Amino acid sequence: MIRLRRLCWTLLLLSSPALGAQTLKVALIDHDLDAGEEASIKSLKLAASSLNIALQLLPLPEIRAEHLMEYDELDGEAFAYEIPGRQTRNMFKIDVPIESSALWIWVHQSQACIEDPVQLAHFKPVGITGIPYFEIFYQLSEVGYEKVSNPHKLVTMLRLGRADYFAATKRSINNLLDELEQQQIKTCFNQAYTTITSYFYLNNRHQEIAKALTQELSKAILIYPDDDANKDDVE
Repeated sequence: MIRLRRLCWTLLLLSSPALGAQTLKVALIDHDLDAGEEASIKSLKLAASSLNIALQLLPLPEIRAEHLMEYDELDGEAFAYEIPGRQTRNMFKIDVPIESSALWIWVHQSQACIEDPVQLAHFKPVGITGIPYFEIFYQLSEVGYEKVSNPHKLVTMLRLGRADYFAATKRSINNLLDELEQQQIKTCFNQAYTTITSYFYLNNRHQEIAKALTQELSKAILIYPDDDANKDDVE
């Protein structure tokens, strides 16, 4: 009888709304290669917790995340940038920007600067395999492009003359390249070439929480703003 009572209390506690938070498995995607996403992650977690939702954040490359999403093995993607050609077959966007990144054009210190953004078509970009925003620059080029496996090799390709430029945020450069590598490169133009914005995407099966999550995320962003966004526009 005592065991039966204990079992009943256990089942009651497990079924309690306070203890029964829904868990969403979310891919954490980092397109701009920087480590400045803490505020945005806090916003996502706060918005979710307001709706009794726990986020299980899984760092994944976008190609892998999209594959899992197609098979309904993920509930969402965080930090997916809205760029031309982006596919959103099995998911929809929560229309609240969570991070903005200003992409600057970087060339080798010894290279004469590109004078006009239109001229980028005649220069060869280099990007990192698996990071979709580089596609913007591959598509601009009329002379081909190169791909490497990590940020350090971006600088190497410029130094060896095997590519003419790459695009990155200033905070990426500060976070990922060492002092010597930073001394080897410089920006062209007096402003960023473009700014891309990231969003939180949900699997189509979660349409019922879209409105509430949009409202809560809008409030959370005000508490944890993306302070790094403005820093990229300062020389």
